[in-house]
Amino acid sequence: MSNIPQQVSASGSLLLSQLPVHERNAIHRGSETHFYGVGELLLAANTHSRFVFFPIEVVVSVVRPLREHLSVEIGVVGNEGMIGLDVIMEAKTQLDDAVVQSAGAAYRMPADDLLKQFHRGGALQKHLLRFTHAFLGQVAQNAVCNRFHPLNSRMAKWLLMIHDRTAVPEIHSTPALMGIALGANEKEIEAALSQLALLKGIRQRRHSIAIERDQLELSACECYETLRQEYGRTLAS
Repeated sequence: MSNIPQQVSASGSLLLSQLPVHERNAIHRGSETHFYGVGELLLAANTHSRFVFFPIEVVVSVVRPLREHLSVEIGVVGNEGMIGLDVIMEAKTQLDDAVVQSAGAAYRMPADDLLKQFHRGGALQKHLLRFTHAFLGQVAQNAVCNRFHPLNSRMAKWLLMIHDRTAVPEIHSTPALMGIALGANEKEIEAALSQLALLKGIRQRRHSIAIERDQLELSACECYETLRQEYGRTLAS
């Protein structure tokens, strides 16, 4: 089971559900709800973020692009967080692409409006800083994971992290998008999925992957448990 707290209010966002009513209402008044499909680009690398996003159901890969069309995921964000952390850092540009891995809704808010509310302090600032700390821990853990752990184990960890943030039994993605996330080509992704299927951790369908958590956790590297516990400690109310 995930250690990411799941007591989400009607807002659909775990982060926003932890705010006092007046702060949460201010976010709602200043934002719009949009649906985003798999593969959609929310933020582009090396640009100024005009908007931030609070995921409701959507799960987003934060991807660092390299030369020659190479890229690798540095972290995933779901309803526990926000896309657009460069805004609260007041950076001129953000360095990563934000790509939808699991379709769903998110609140979209103008970056300038979010920054004004952030600087007022209060619970929003506290929870955004907590989330930033947790996300940076994920980035660091993924760097170690990508260096030392085999693709099958990293794939199992990644699927579990997506599942933690969706709470639905099937994940809809493509080998191409998984390859971007895991730094592998499509043939390597398909081979890793086949191996996890043989181990009964997943069931492959035509357009989705059904998760069998108990078995899949046996295939995941130690990084999954490390991140699960860290997010549970850091994001708890």
